[in-house]
Amino acid sequence: MKHFHLDKVLFIIVIILFVAGSVVMYSASTSQHPDSAHYLKRHLINGSIAIMLGMIFARFPHQYFRPLRYVILVGIFALLVGVLLYNKVNGYTHPARWLYIGGFSLQVADFVRLAMIIFIADYLHRKQHLLHDFKASILPIFVLVSSVVILIAVQPDLSSSLMIMMLSLILFYLGNVQISHISAFLSLGSVTALIYAWSNAYMWQRIKTHLSEHVDIANEGFQIHHSLMGLAHGGIAGVGLGNSYVKDLFLPEPHTDFVFSILGEEFGFIGSFTFLLLFLLLFLRGLRIARNSTDFFSMLLAIGISFSLFSFAMVNIGVVTGFLPVTGLPLPLISYGGSNLLITAIMLGILFNISSHNESGKILSSERMLNLEY
Repeated sequence: MKHFHLDKVLFIIVIILFVAGSVVMYSASTSQHPDSAHYLKRHLINGSIAIMLGMIFARFPHQYFRPLRYVILVGIFALLVGVLLYNKVNGYTHPARWLYIGGFSLQVADFVRLAMIIFIADYLHRKQHLLHDFKASILPIFVLVSSVVILIAVQPDLSSSLMIMMLSLILFYLGNVQISHISAFLSLGSVTALIYAWSNAYMWQRIKTHLSEHVDIANEGFQIHHSLMGLAHGGIAGVGLGNSYVKDLFLPEPHTDFVFSILGEEFGFIGSFTFLLLFLLLFLRGLRIARNSTDFFSMLLAIGISFSLFSFAMVNIGVVTGFLPVTGLPLPLISYGGSNLLITAIMLGILFNISSHNESGKILSSERMLNLEY
């Protein structure tokens, strides 16, 4: 791109979330390692890489993803099948969600999520004139999404697979797929997910724990109970940065999926509400970028990215506050975790690129109008 137009509003929101989130993450992690700054150092290293990736993808024309659609498709299945084989060959007993390369670990589902958003956005853009034909256009993409969701679920990672299915359904709806087709896919997917969760003891236990009125807080209800205790302890204004008590004594690994509980305890309702507002503003800015997009692919891509970031934030906060079963999904830009931070930066970079492309289109249109007037 010859001229890059920085979306200043989006930039300010992202910077505030990342900087303030790093402070919260550091406070939550100080007692988790002999070196109190251990996780902060690693977070800043990951953050530096993420910033560079974000800058690269902000300048990389997002339309160039479209000719790469089959490369992206092959990459999706290569990652999903590869991670299962990799963990089986190496004899790992933990869930097959990560690829270990040197000293780094990458969670495959994070990268597949973005790849699916790009592929579906391009597919729906190209197939608009064929959406009335179920066999020719709808059935192939339904089979693709189902295959990806199943491969992620068997890792096992049901929460990530459900999030990808939800994002796909949102894109289908906005991409003009018939409601009857979407409803059929949603019904089949929901029943399958319920059966799969029932067949896995720990998944079913999480659901039962969430729905039960009598939970053993010493065992399966331990984490969510102390998460709520931390939020309640924070009150309106919080106990102050670094003064959380649940992070030291009760809440396991508070710097990862339950970091919002530490945020709520140390900064109170005011701090929690401020972060919620920032995520809402990020989402609304993304929708504004989508609305101003110059083509259907860009619009769907911006919407997919915006919904992805916002839904992860809302699901994480829903878990921490007890509204949803425990899922293990991180809080974007705040939770400790390299893979999620990197993919979040790439998504935001693409969103910045779409915004810049929109502004370039406006300037070009204005110049053409001036030329016509003269």
